[in-house]
Amino acid sequence: MPRKNTGQGSRMGMGGGGAGRGRGGGARMGGGGFCLCPKCGHREAHEAGMPCIEARCPSCGSAMVREGSPHHREIELRRARQNTEP
Repeated sequence: MPRKNTGQGSRMGMGGGGAGRGRGGGARMGGGGFCLCPKCGHREAHEAGMPCIEARCPSCGSAMVREGSPHHREIELRRARQNTEP
């Protein structure tokens, strides 16, 4: 009996993002590192297996971001632009 194509196991792997990519195509940053609150600056150790973006800051309740991630770099760029505007 022929097998149905379920869409899983494609040549690009799950998520279709290729090597070094997590589910949904996001870059994996590995273990270690820190989660940061973009609002109040709270910093805590990253918990393996739990994306920082899914964690909430214990101080102010905002979503956390991974230190050094594209989200973190974008936040830093925005802050730098705001501080240089007249």
